Amino acid sequence: MDRRQFLSLASLAGLAVASTDAFGRPGTLGAGKTPISEAYKGPLYIMVNTGGGWDPTSLCDPKGSASPDDPDAMNRSYLTKDIGVTPSGIRYAPLGDMDRPNYFRDFFEKHDKELLILNGVDMATNGHDTGNRHTWSGRLAEGYPSFAALVAAVYGRDLAMSYLSFGGYDETQGQVARTRSGNTQALARIAYPDRANPDDEMSQFHSTYAAKAILDAQNARKDRLLAREQLPRVQRAVGVMYASRTGSNELKKLQQFLPEMLDNSGNGLLRQIQVAMAAYRAGITVAVNLDIGGFDTHGQHDANHIPRLLQVLEGLNFIGEEAERQKISGNYVCMVGSDFGRTPGYNDTDGKDHWAVTSVIAFGKGIKGGRVLGGTDDRHNVLTVNTKTVTPDEKGIRLEPKHIHQNLRRLAGIDKDELMNFYPLAIPAEEDLKLF
Repeated sequence: MDRRQFLSLASLAGLAVASTDAFGRPGTLGAGKTPISEAYKGPLYIMVNTGGGWDPTSLCDPKGSASPDDPDAMNRSYLTKDIGVTPSGIRYAPLGDMDRPNYFRDFFEKHDKELLILNGVDMATNGHDTGNRHTWSGRLAEGYPSFAALVAAVYGRDLAMSYLSFGGYDETQGQVARTRSGNTQALARIAYPDRANPDDEMSQFHSTYAAKAILDAQNARKDRLLAREQLPRVQRAVGVMYASRTGSNELKKLQQFLPEMLDNSGNGLLRQIQVAMAAYRAGITVAVNLDIGGFDTHGQHDANHIPRLLQVLEGLNFIGEEAERQKISGNYVCMVGSDFGRTPGYNDTDGKDHWAVTSVIAFGKGIKGGRVLGGTDDRHNVLTVNTKTVTPDEKGIRLEPKHIHQNLRRLAGIDKDELMNFYPLAIPAEEDLKLF
């Protein structure tokens, strides 16, 4: 299957592949970056986007109501006196659903020692596009790749599905190929292009002899092209083109690690997690965007928002369970965030509008859990933080996404990579917050 056929099939099947289309452009790895040939053994980086603007005051920065008829209630679904606190001091909203009324409590107490809660993150915007970009790239300005794209570019540029995305802000700026997919059947068909039925190894379009002849012809043509070209960047482009023709072999590896039965519970995060971890086990993925929407609740906030938050917690709990099944426990890093927060109080339709203050949850390898950093006041306004302790200090600074991304880059070991010179976070030395 040649590159044109691959891209055509991917498009029809709901799988989008963004090519590295800027060879030789300043700031791209195509401009002389040494290819990485060793197998990636680092953590899987999991970015969980809660699209639309989640409400931290109904989750990890709880603000309840003084009484059931409190006209100024921050949240009408629970009272301030009922806010829960884990043994480590993480405060959480006492919420759940009809079948699991204590689900939030069960989640936070189960994962108490793992979770790092960052409250009072100043987004400096209440726009969806700018907020989404700010959360996942660390900058408000356009032209910045997501963190997941950067870490995939540094550690897995040559992998078949180095950057796997199910949605959210997944800009790459040409630094790495991006694979978008929510359809595992599409992956199966692309993995086995020579089969009429991807689940039946006997349904081959070509005989074994013909398949070998095609592969030999492809290899010979690649060798001729490489021998003719002298410029390293052109040789690199030939290699990437050839990888697009033969990458189905890596997708076959993915099939080996996918569960026989994918989750059908209705919580889309769970299936995304299964595919992402199978791809990591197959050795073809470094970073993944998970995505769940429905948080832009301008009307009937409590009825619509809280069930979505519960699904997020289900997904985060499932990450640990699936990692254990896939034998990768302790070898992943996860960050959960959103466009911004929701307003303190309700509008005329019992909804909440956009609010430029939010929270971030992080856990995984290298992140010290059982802590809450940052903070907000009773009306969910930002509290400035001490640059040493990252706890509220009226003489401190505002905690911003750039500080989080500085720590993400450092944790991933990419902060000194030459690629970061093209995407600086512009943080003064005195604001080097130690978060993780």
